Amino acid sequence: MPLKIRIKPEGKIFAGGAVLKNVGTRPAELLVLSDGPVLREDYMLGLDRQHESDASNVYFLLQVIYLFKGKGKPLDQLVIKTLESFAVLYPALAGDVRQIVAHLEAGETFKALRLGHRLLDAEKSGGVPPPSCSPAAGGEGVTSCAAAKVSDLQPRSEGA
Repeated sequence: MPLKIRIKPEGKIFAGGAVLKNVGTRPAELLVLSDGPVLREDYMLGLDRQHESDASNVYFLLQVIYLFKGKGKPLDQLVIKTLESFAVLYPALAGDVRQIVAHLEAGETFKALRLGHRLLDAEKSGGVPPPSCSPAAGGEGVTSCAAAKVSDLQPRSEGA
């Protein structure tokens, strides 16, 4: 099914591996006829902002899966484990995380991305509570709220 997109002046979209920019002074309308990933500028999170917060780390991973059609790839399980770690740190957002994981497992990557965008919006509005202080499984990992990060709870590889 074709997708009609309106791009404001100087606005950008990601479509099928390319970034397109409206260089005109008026809004441009495009019709996307193929079934490829399309992402508006306000949904794009660049590498420079990836590590701003735990929510931006999670969102960036969801964005990568959506843009590069990650369904069924090994990265999917890493993202799901990262999301589960995020839910441990932010139990108030666990319901949203469960929905995101369900969409990923169903192959609905854009729906997962859209819910991930809600995490970023909640963070901007101050709606993301501080991380929980509970330690990681096995008694190792997070020992204080100030040090809590998603990466602290991610499983370690055998050789590490």
